[in-house]
Amino acid sequence: MLTDIYNETITILNKLRRTDSLTGKDVWHKTVIHNVAWYTDSARSAGGSNVYIGSYITILIPFNNDYLRYLDWREPGKQDGHYTMSVGDYVVKGIVDENITADNIVKTLEKYGEDVCLVRHHNELHDRFRATVQLKVQGV
Repeated sequence: MLTDIYNETITILNKLRRTDSLTGKDVWHKTVIHNVAWYTDSARSAGGSNVYIGSYITILIPFNNDYLRYLDWREPGKQDGHYTMSVGDYVVKGIVDENITADNIVKTLEKYGEDVCLVRHHNELHDRFRATVQLKVQGV
């Protein structure tokens, strides 16, 4: 059954860019979301006589009223209770208990190893034709 793939819990680590924050520094906000799909796949490409193989992560997040586009999310007070998705954000499989800051994010992410996805691309899908997925996130 397709719903069986939506069995993961993730923590989204959104970066409020220093140019948008009141502190003038990057500020990290985290959001835990349940019942998402997380899977790893591989990609192959060829260039000349070389073949390159790499892996990437795909995350499917069902529709959720807490999602805002970055332009709306960055407004003061909108981060609490909401999340966004931008290139450069991180998604961690599981629950991140640590308080994330610009000073500790790298060390904290190292702790989670292969369960970390650096967002490289995302699509916001529209609620039509019985779609169940709001965000498709891909990264490494």
